[in-house]
Amino acid sequence: MADSSAVHPADPLHDGLRRVTACCEAHLEEVRAVYRRRPFVQEELWAGKIGRVLGSGPPVAMTDLACRTGLDEPDIRRAIAWHNERHRHLGA
Repeated sequence: MADSSAVHPADPLHDGLRRVTACCEAHLEEVRAVYRRRPFVQEELWAGKIGRVLGSGPPVAMTDLACRTGLDEPDIRRAIAWHNERHRHLGA
């Protein structure tokens, strides 16, 4: 299922896809309904990609971050702004 909060720990090709398990077809439909209502926020996905890179080792320069995430600098800045704004509202 499409989910901008889902970032695979090792495989960027699976980023944005949430694997779900359900006990029956009715339960699967309930789970699908939850994710259909949840907006897909591109900046959230990008922030997750950045977090995966930053969590895997020492800090990296912007150019390295761009190469390792597949994002360009404006998208990285948008993701950081989204992350900071979200945490400001959550009080984290």
